[in-house]
Amino acid sequence: MGGHLRLTAEPGPGRLTAWAGLAGAASAALALFLPAATPTAPPDAGTVPSGGGATAPAGAVAHSPPVTLTVPGHVGRLPVDPVTGTGDGALDLPPSPSRIGWWVLGARPGAAAGTLLLAGHLDSAEEGPGPFEALHSLPIGALAHVAAADGSRHTYRIVARRTYRAGALPGDLFSAEGRPRLALVTCAGAFDPEERVYAENLVLYGVPA
Repeated sequence: MGGHLRLTAEPGPGRLTAWAGLAGAASAALALFLPAATPTAPPDAGTVPSGGGATAPAGAVAHSPPVTLTVPGHVGRLPVDPVTGTGDGALDLPPSPSRIGWWVLGARPGAAAGTLLLAGHLDSAEEGPGPFEALHSLPIGALAHVAAADGSRHTYRIVARRTYRAGALPGDLFSAEGRPRLALVTCAGAFDPEERVYAENLVLYGVPA
């Protein structure tokens, strides 16, 4: 069976609901559907140096891409892969819940504007619950450290937790504009074994610390 996390644009916060998924039953297939107006691939403006062969948006070349995420006491050191969109408008995440994807059309660590979007699977049939299961109990005020390819480290303080209906994430999560922030995204809510989707998406928001 598979789990899907649908990412499309709709404003408004949601209510946190406890995870009711089946950790050993859901597969790592996580379909992240982008807002309709969001391009699925960035312009050629410099190659991201780690995995995937993706290129960076033109305004991001002054900052180095993320390579790991750590939340001390909650989430161990997770590798980060650059990801873009697929032909059908989904975010092409790493298949393992032990790796997470960085949306390359958003912000880079340390950028003065935009959302640094990191998304990952909640679980998989092969590996069971992944590290992002910890996001469901992560306390407000926790510090998330994002290491960049140039060796720098950027710290964000978690300030908000929101859930959204599957397929109803805010479009500004995918933007390189606006105030600088971190967004950590995974699945939430009940798992539908027939549709192979979770009912909700969980987002934790962080600000530069």
